[in-house]
Amino acid sequence: MDISFNLLLFLNMSREFLKGNSLEMPAQDNGQLKKTQLLERGQWANKLEFLLAVAGTLVGLGNLWRFPYLCYKNGGGAFLIPYVLFLLSCGIPMFLLETAMGQFTSQGCITCWRHFCPLFEGIGYATQVVIAYGAVSYIVIQAWAFFYLFSSFSAEVPWASCRNSWNTESCFEFDKTNASSNWTANATTPATEFWERRVLGISKGIEEIGSLRWDLALCLLLAWILCYFCVWKGVRSTGKVVYFTATFPYLMLVVLLARGITLPGAIDGISFYLYPDPTRLVDPQVWMDAGAQVLFSFGICQGSLTALGSYNQYNNDCYKDTFILCLVNGGSSFVAGFAIFSVLGFMSYEQGLPISEVAASGPGLAFIAYPRAVAMMPFPQLWAICFFVMVILLGADTQFVSLECLMTSVTDMFPTVFRRAYRRELLLLCLCCVCFFLGLLLVTQGGLYFLQLFDHYVCSGSNLLLLSMCQSIAIGWIYGADRLYDNIEDMVGYRPWPIMKYCWLYITPTICLGTFIFSLVKYKPLKFNKTYIYPNWAYALGWFLGLFCVLLVPLWMIFKVSWMKGTIGQNIRQLCRPENKTQSTAKQPEQCPLNPNNTLTPAANEYKGGAEMEMQIGMADFLGRPGHLPPKTPSQIAKERGKWGSKREFILSVAGAIIGLGNVWRFPYLCYKNGGGAFFIPYILFLVACGIPMFILEIALGQYTSQGGIMCWRKICPLLEGLGLASQIILFYGCISYIVILAWAFLYLFSSFSGELPWATCNNTWNTDSCVVLNNYNTTVNWTVPVNATSSILEFWQRRVLNISTGIETMGNIQWDLSLYLLLAWIICYFCVWKGVRSTGKATYFTATFPFIMLVVLFLRGITLPGASIGIKYYLYPNPARLVDPQVWIDAGTQIFYSYAICLGCLTTLGSYNKYNNNCYKDSFYLCLLNSGTSFISGFAIFSVLGYMSQKQGVDIAAVAESGPGLVFIVYPQAVTLLPWPQVWSVCFFTMILLLGIDGQFVGLESIMTSLSDIFPSQIRQGYHRELLLLLICAISYVFGLVLVSQAGAYILQIFDHYVCSGPTLLLMAIFQSVIVGWIYGAERFCDNIEDMIGYRPLSLIKYGWMYGTPLTCSGTFVFMLLKYTPMRFNNSYVYPWWAYWIGWFLAMSSLMMIPLTMVCKLAKGKGTLWQRIKTSLQPVDDLPIETK
Repeated sequence: MDISFNLLLFLNMSREFLKGNSLEMPAQDNGQLKKTQLLERGQWANKLEFLLAVAGTLVGLGNLWRFPYLCYKNGGGAFLIPYVLFLLSCGIPMFLLETAMGQFTSQGCITCWRHFCPLFEGIGYATQVVIAYGAVSYIVIQAWAFFYLFSSFSAEVPWASCRNSWNTESCFEFDKTNASSNWTANATTPATEFWERRVLGISKGIEEIGSLRWDLALCLLLAWILCYFCVWKGVRSTGKVVYFTATFPYLMLVVLLARGITLPGAIDGISFYLYPDPTRLVDPQVWMDAGAQVLFSFGICQGSLTALGSYNQYNNDCYKDTFILCLVNGGSSFVAGFAIFSVLGFMSYEQGLPISEVAASGPGLAFIAYPRAVAMMPFPQLWAICFFVMVILLGADTQFVSLECLMTSVTDMFPTVFRRAYRRELLLLCLCCVCFFLGLLLVTQGGLYFLQLFDHYVCSGSNLLLLSMCQSIAIGWIYGADRLYDNIEDMVGYRPWPIMKYCWLYITPTICLGTFIFSLVKYKPLKFNKTYIYPNWAYALGWFLGLFCVLLVPLWMIFKVSWMKGTIGQNIRQLCRPENKTQSTAKQPEQCPLNPNNTLTPAANEYKGGAEMEMQIGMADFLGRPGHLPPKTPSQIAKERGKWGSKREFILSVAGAIIGLGNVWRFPYLCYKNGGGAFFIPYILFLVACGIPMFILEIALGQYTSQGGIMCWRKICPLLEGLGLASQIILFYGCISYIVILAWAFLYLFSSFSGELPWATCNNTWNTDSCVVLNNYNTTVNWTVPVNATSSILEFWQRRVLNISTGIETMGNIQWDLSLYLLLAWIICYFCVWKGVRSTGKATYFTATFPFIMLVVLFLRGITLPGASIGIKYYLYPNPARLVDPQVWIDAGTQIFYSYAICLGCLTTLGSYNKYNNNCYKDSFYLCLLNSGTSFISGFAIFSVLGYMSQKQGVDIAAVAESGPGLVFIVYPQAVTLLPWPQVWSVCFFTMILLLGIDGQFVGLESIMTSLSDIFPSQIRQGYHRELLLLLICAISYVFGLVLVSQAGAYILQIFDHYVCSGPTLLLMAIFQSVIVGWIYGAERFCDNIEDMIGYRPLSLIKYGWMYGTPLTCSGTFVFMLLKYTPMRFNNSYVYPWWAYWIGWFLAMSSLMMIPLTMVCKLAKGKGTLWQRIKTSLQPVDDLPIETK
């Protein structure tokens, strides 16, 4: 009877497990199975227990022996740059994601995936396999530490001398007095011999496993016993133990730090630890090390954060906890470096050896280098005890949290089986025993070889990168980043910073994928101590153990899809829907959305903000899962146009659109060329008379009509709707042409990651015999520059980047490397725009702010250079005599229209996504001030470097100052080669150029898409029609743009720039706009509209600007331009053929002709006399205003 019952019980458990359900223990009718009360799952007694538990698992041995060495090895203080970038883009977002998943579901890291995305439940299994590997392997470090700790209780620490039974004749006691004595090349230190011969008894290779080290086996057993009793009562015992295990290591660290920094030579060690070497940042290995360290030390994708978070109260502020814990972890790593390297500096000082010979990482630091240094201190036993107690407690925290994570996962899968009296304790005992017996392999004579296999292939690096990528995709795209934001808001009461969502969606998977690819490209077979080569079967074993956990993700998908009934597509859709009820019987808070007795809370059901009221980001709609809103019909979807999620998104988007390359390469040169500080007089006059009034007009027009650059004119003056068509044609031309600048910048950026900048020398394949390198070493020497000499940067630009032909008549070949960079630029722009203002608004949080950081960095670097004052003087020295030249006023006017994106439709489009009562009037003044201020500051950043270049080369600044692409791609890169660490400044500069260009590019795309969507809302705003149309536009633009990456591309780009996208075209359109609003629609009426939106009327000066200032100023400037017109030349020398000029004028007129052509079409379609048709077409439509106060 017992056998049959147990067999039925096992079959029932198996069937329920394969279904993904909780297991219920059937009761026997004959009473053989006694009913027991199901124990509660438990929670932390208070927040402090949670914080200490997480801090204990994060702050471990990696902080002590890995981070300080990586920092020293990878550029000292400069290593903090990639580390902080990875922390902000991957570490903190993934930390929040995992903690929030556990807290929201109150489930461990396997069953929590059933509530988010059952298809990816394999991620949970994979993380548990990784953590099981770690639990078996890393506890052996505690066994070593116990051995060292017990050995420290002796009159003389045994690794301090060569007078022990395990020492050999090669043992040599190094110190300051004998460092230069005669000693053999194969001499070893007593600390090394104690480690290798006494502790490990290490064999010659992994082929020789050797005998078991019984003393280490007993230490290993002691470590497992301690871990068992720390975990055996679940969070009730774990939460109490961490009060000691998580705090005492900090006390020891402070003691060791205080002792270390007071030792002689400590300052030398700290200098080696932190001395910045920015040139190391060009090595991809540095970035790989930073990424792997962040994932490893923050416990990402190991399940422990989810398990610990699952014991929180539902309303715990896990968002704030994330930042606190990440700061504690990162700070602990940083401070540990001072404690370690101060002692290593003392050791270097005592032995007379360079620090590079004593610095080590991993077990070598903890068990050779540091004990060796301790042996040289007074009272070495005391410091050894402090150090190894700290090592034991750091390892114990991580170990028992790993055990708790494994136990949580198993008990959550089978709650009714293991949450009964003593069953959990028995399961934990079995788990510890199995792990102990498996771990005995690691305390054999060949154990260290196996431990390195585990560490290299299984528990860090590639596995964590791939799992992080899968996890961010599953949550960000399939479950929905917005939905998780709603869940977090429901728990903590507010929404996290928007950059977190952006990281889950884009940055984290991209960075993890890139780092993984780099690791494959730079892969080298593992070596022990950089000498011993493992046999092939050992490498195969390592790869098998590593891939096994990752392969669980696709294997689980295949298993679940094939197990379910229905078609493959139906099963995948079903598995991508989160479960609607909990599988756990643990008590859920009443407001928890996963409580089966409650409906979803309002915060978890609705999006916040108009921009998020449409379809969810990602694959949610394709998968057919229920969203937060009821299903919509196509007509309902077409009515939802979207809004910005916040005012900040609007401000950043407009700032990104108007602050572009013109601020960097055009304004400073114009200021220098046209009278320095005196140029501000015409600039400010044009800004006040034209710039600000037209800026307000376009933004207010979009906000008032809630329409893009075409439909807004149909609303207020249908006869002149062609003005909107003209602006969109100009914008389309600009999108095709200016994006090639991004392709050039990408080529320069990727070329910057090299040991020597390729434009700094004449030793490249593209250089000619006429190439010379101009620097401060050869300009003061008597040598004759050849008549036809060219600089190395000029040859890089003309022969490597452009491979420029002799003229536009010779098209030449497509530069395929540039075509790939052009494709990359279009792909980035596509994904920035593909979800409309929802994606555009989020992208600008990075693309519109990061260039300012780069500008500030370059500004500070520039003004501190010798000769910077010379450049700044040339930039700003006033020359009022220049104001009598009409060209100065023409330059000021065209710069205003060019840099403020007036008459391009972008401002109208961006304003159309504002709320009706947004204060667009005040926003306009802020944005205009920001734009002009950025132009002004850019001049300091640029001309300070040009002044430095002028002084170094001994030439006048007029010989190096240029505008346009010549400044960005010739002059500034040449100046960068003269700076220390040129690669760093080159990367900073071209990253800024890329982001400045990308902002303007995707805002232009958004304007075009908005115009088309507003004209055909029911056709484009359905399903994926918008995304497909955007893809078509990008593909067509890319194909057209290939002509610009041919050998004659630079000639064609100048035609676009000169005739189409600036100058007379924009001036004429500004005249039309101001006349329509100021005279036809009515300036007073438009002021009334603005008052209806913001609550007060604009300054009268704005109205007079629309009516008089703008049309008169633009007309005068246009006439002056015609009078001073001269045919365009390339580089002031090449004369275009006549047909090229005709193409330029045709492209310019193709946009302007839309205005009269549309008027003719409108009048031809109207009814009544011609005068009646004109009057009707000049009247605004009846549905204005859209809404009132």
